[in-house]
Amino acid sequence: MKDGFPGASLERYSRKRPWSHFVGLGTILLLVAASFVAAEWDFTSLTDADRRAQAFGRMASWLGAFSSPDFSREFLRHSWELTLQTLSAAALGTALAVVLGFLLAMGSARSVCVGEESATGWRRNFPLRSPLALLCSVCRLTQDVLRAVPDFVWAIILVAVIGLGPLTGALALALNITGILAKVYSELWDSIDEREYEQVRVLGAGRLKTFFYGIRPLAARSVLSFTLMRAECAIRNAAVIGAVGGGGLGSEIWYQVRFGAWDKVSTLILFTLLLTLSADLVSNYIRRQLRNDPNHPHALRSSSTFVVLSRGYMSAAVVMLVLTWSFWFMGWGNNAAPGGQAQNYLKPAVELLSGESWGNLRFFHRLLHPDLDLAVIGFGDPDTATALREGGKAVSLFEQYGPLEFYRPAAWVAWDAELQKWFVWRVIKSSSVPLAIAIVGTLIGVIGAILLTYPHSLAFQLEPHQFTGETSHPLLRVLRFAQMAAARTVGLISRGIPEVMWAFLFIAFFGPGLVAGTVAIAIHSMGVLVRVFSETVDNIPYRRFEQSFMGSRMMCFGVVAAPISWRDWMTYAFFQFESNVRAAVVLGIVGVGGLGFFFTFNFEWFRFEKAGAYLLMIIALTIAIDRISRMLKLSRVRR
Repeated sequence: MKDGFPGASLERYSRKRPWSHFVGLGTILLLVAASFVAAEWDFTSLTDADRRAQAFGRMASWLGAFSSPDFSREFLRHSWELTLQTLSAAALGTALAVVLGFLLAMGSARSVCVGEESATGWRRNFPLRSPLALLCSVCRLTQDVLRAVPDFVWAIILVAVIGLGPLTGALALALNITGILAKVYSELWDSIDEREYEQVRVLGAGRLKTFFYGIRPLAARSVLSFTLMRAECAIRNAAVIGAVGGGGLGSEIWYQVRFGAWDKVSTLILFTLLLTLSADLVSNYIRRQLRNDPNHPHALRSSSTFVVLSRGYMSAAVVMLVLTWSFWFMGWGNNAAPGGQAQNYLKPAVELLSGESWGNLRFFHRLLHPDLDLAVIGFGDPDTATALREGGKAVSLFEQYGPLEFYRPAAWVAWDAELQKWFVWRVIKSSSVPLAIAIVGTLIGVIGAILLTYPHSLAFQLEPHQFTGETSHPLLRVLRFAQMAAARTVGLISRGIPEVMWAFLFIAFFGPGLVAGTVAIAIHSMGVLVRVFSETVDNIPYRRFEQSFMGSRMMCFGVVAAPISWRDWMTYAFFQFESNVRAAVVLGIVGVGGLGFFFTFNFEWFRFEKAGAYLLMIIALTIAIDRISRMLKLSRVRR
């Protein structure tokens, strides 16, 4: 009878330890330590007094140049036209990505493409177990490649095909966002418990009908929420993608930066902030309509069928109106070109569809044949390998130290010196820069977002009376409102200014390198994450707080809200880490170094085979992260 005693189960439970939490914490600490060992960090701007004084001087001069924006009527009109150009590119790119991403996600979602299967264990992840499983793997590989190549890199490639302009930016965004949305959509569909749509399948529905009538409706709210989030990111990215030929605000910012016209740059950045703020407000309004707790104070109340249907049709009509305007504006409605004349930016698309631009893709053949330098390691052409070996230029890895002497630090130094002769090893080592930036930057951003979530939360600042029963003094409510407004302003500015612009600012202080890129990633990540973190907290039913309230709002946040939200916070944090890896590659293009810098350098100097090796490393990095996250289920959305 001992096992039947309630204390027995409690005793068994007390013997369990959350070892997985300690493993996760240890892994994070190990990755952070590896980031500082594998990459070269320069903190002399902070540690050296002379360098620190020079850095503060540069920063003051840089910020002082922004104190007097150019508000002349002519330049304001020009900036407004560029803003509309940026918005049209983001809208068209996102719309195209939603359609393509939806179709690609249907193939890459196991629940949709493969359906029920008897395979278990390792066979369930083996792509050759069936034709449909192979199709699913091919679709996943396609989406990995599309999102692995950052939109900046897509823009660099597309400029060589269709030239400069907002259409290049729209297509670059579309290619990258297609891969991102396909991954998110497929993860959302695969994360739904099969028992929830089992009735549809039992009635005899095939895979497509099960998807359209069972899986898709269950994930529709989350799919729309992530689509809105991605649309906001598209607007921010469209504002800076012009730096590499994508048109819009980014093109003009990059042009004015090169001439040092900081008054004009500050005006353009203000327009960028206003654009991202508007997108943020619109997205917030739509998200409030999607609140899934009917008992929440801000949830939509039950309405008539006519009102519900009207709201849906009106939303669809607004989307179609925006897309129609974007198409018209990019083709015939803009006058942002020199001379103020409308320019048809859609003309390159006609040339692309007619095949006139395909001749510009000759370089792409060389890009798809990367230089792997196999002769240096004894493969490839035998004569070349022999000549390199006789000349001492071939890799002789275990000539001084054998593989069993791995415990000797000198062995690792000797092995690295030998591998430096191999071009691919230098490519692999260059990936440590974006990885180090993403790991450290994401960690700092997550910590900052968690600290900022409490003052950012609507529930804990303006509506605690809903679960505490308190009657606050009007001055206290004003103080809390000011605190929330300050936190939300910090979050908005942090995410409203893209990583590239933050990088420009901190390069002025720290100089080019990892530190500037890491701080830029951390600040932008904090702004993105604090929003979704606080939304997760505000979506918790207030009755959960009421049941556990212990007299302190902060205590309630720490012991109730944070544990409930923790799983979603970590999911969002891992999504942000994946995004930060791509962003860190982009920052390499503007002076941080690493993969992005070497790819752009070789591409611009027409060394397409070497650029292809760096591009292959960028893709391999994203695929490795994705496969590990799928295997460990780190990026599954549980909403």
